Amino acid sequence: MFLMNKIYLIAIFTLLSSLFTSQSLAQYQVKSEYINNPELLIDYVNDCASFWERAHDDLYGGFFVEVGKTGNILNYNNKSLVSESRDAYGFARAFMLSGNTDYLDYSQSALQFMYDHLWDDQYGGWYRRSNRLGGSPYTGKKTAFDQHYALLGIMAYYEATNSSADKQMLDSGYDFIEDKFWDNNLDTFGYFDEVNRDGSSAVNKSFNATVDAITTHLYNLYLITNDVKYKDRLLELENNIQNYFIPSMADQEIGFAEVYNSNWITNTSEKRTIMGHVLKTGWCMARIYRINEDQNTLNAAKSFVQNVLDKGYDHKYGGPYKDYDRTNGEMYMYGAQDTAKAWWQMEQAVTAGFLLYEIALQDKYLKMADESLDFFMKYFVDTVNGEIYADRNRRGGKVPGWDENKGSEWKAAYHSIETAYYAYLYSKLLIKKETATLYYKFDIASEERILNMNPLAIDFDKLKIDKVLLDGSDYVNYNSDDRTIRIPSGIGGVFAVSYKLTSSPYGIGENNMKLANIYPNPSAGEVNIEFELPKTTYVDISVYNIMGQKVEILTNGILNAGHNIIKWTNNKSNGMHYIVILIDGKRSVSKVLIN
Repeated sequence: MFLMNKIYLIAIFTLLSSLFTSQSLAQYQVKSEYINNPELLIDYVNDCASFWERAHDDLYGGFFVEVGKTGNILNYNNKSLVSESRDAYGFARAFMLSGNTDYLDYSQSALQFMYDHLWDDQYGGWYRRSNRLGGSPYTGKKTAFDQHYALLGIMAYYEATNSSADKQMLDSGYDFIEDKFWDNNLDTFGYFDEVNRDGSSAVNKSFNATVDAITTHLYNLYLITNDVKYKDRLLELENNIQNYFIPSMADQEIGFAEVYNSNWITNTSEKRTIMGHVLKTGWCMARIYRINEDQNTLNAAKSFVQNVLDKGYDHKYGGPYKDYDRTNGEMYMYGAQDTAKAWWQMEQAVTAGFLLYEIALQDKYLKMADESLDFFMKYFVDTVNGEIYADRNRRGGKVPGWDENKGSEWKAAYHSIETAYYAYLYSKLLIKKETATLYYKFDIASEERILNMNPLAIDFDKLKIDKVLLDGSDYVNYNSDDRTIRIPSGIGGVFAVSYKLTSSPYGIGENNMKLANIYPNPSAGEVNIEFELPKTTYVDISVYNIMGQKVEILTNGILNAGHNIIKWTNNKSNGMHYIVILIDGKRSVSKVLIN
């Protein structure tokens, strides 16, 4: 009878947990048609790409910078580093979403113009701008903002193609930043804000020098390469944010201090705080949380986003406002008679909202992403001329007195397409529970390659490769759990990689393999995991909670052959847990109830 009661309780607990989880995910009803039907985002991206194709310089390569409302070129005389890189990024992502390889040609055109004309062969690093032909480059100071954003387009193109030539340019740009901009002082480490052309006289620290390094290249480079040097730098930047941005918030009416001297002392003369920067910092901290699993990192991410939700967000019409005086909380109007919203700041609300919802499962984050995307697609998108406006008023109309041009040194194909890229992935995987497909063009190489496929920040233990096609035919040489594709020498083409998000780590509930005897189960708190090893081998045993979050690593290394017992003592939380065991390439998943 006691055993039957236990079995009955386990069944009831599992059912209630399932119902609770389903209900908690269903409380907020998404209203954006682009979340409910993510394929619409691909159509939108194709429209954006079509608009920017008209800004391509077919004679000298690259893209024109100043573009009017209808796509008309306003200035034929200059090219901009940041604009070229952002166009390269947008077209690379457009290819990854659509599979249209023509977009890669446009991306490469922008990058080739950068390589040929905007790289400083004498001192290294990138020039800010040049004339149309690539001559008369700007030879003044080099900023961290420019150097970081130069890598944005190269990084995306490299992710889409694994091109070794572009990786070399990526490495050259990264090495210049590390050599000339990084402050190695243990007390003041971080990226300087600017240097002379030759890399001397590095000064100041800032939001742009810090956070833009994460979002332009560092985070995605770590996902693509698994190189620990990128992770180490990410964690140091996370430390900067924790030590300087977070503490500064206590002294502000809104946001945080964005500009500092070389010793991280706040520049009191610069009072502006930008809601998009606050949200972007929250998004980046949430991304870092997905690789360090540090609760302090997650708490910081939430605090940034909450600051905007409390003080700089439009809860009636949706989306964040623009800029404020951080010291008194007053909005900067820039001569406008109505409050305004900016295109790129809307994106930060979408991406931060989706990721924090994925992590915390709190409706307010999904609501922010949904409202902001809905406003963005309804009012920022120019359904007549294509692409998006830079600014809209609170209700979505034109800001009186402001132009509606589409391209500038700061606005290109980047944010309009990236918004759709991440909204598509999170909507498909997280909200719709469907597979999401991305395209890659990996040319034939002389050596075998094993490529990491990590397209976004998410619970990496749940993200799997579901299917791979090579030029339209099934391709089976991949590892679903590790998200790697093995490409032998002499093989290449367009790979369509479909990703899925399992409901629990390693497809829990789908694996009946038994590698160990786990007892007692149910348990009052102490569990034995007993198994025999025929040989000395690698063993990984981890514990997950019912939400699929890893809560403890019991062993991760080489164990000797013979009889082994691993003990797990749980003093933290009752309820259902999963014990995931990996032995010599074989995996088992077992449920354990803690009373």
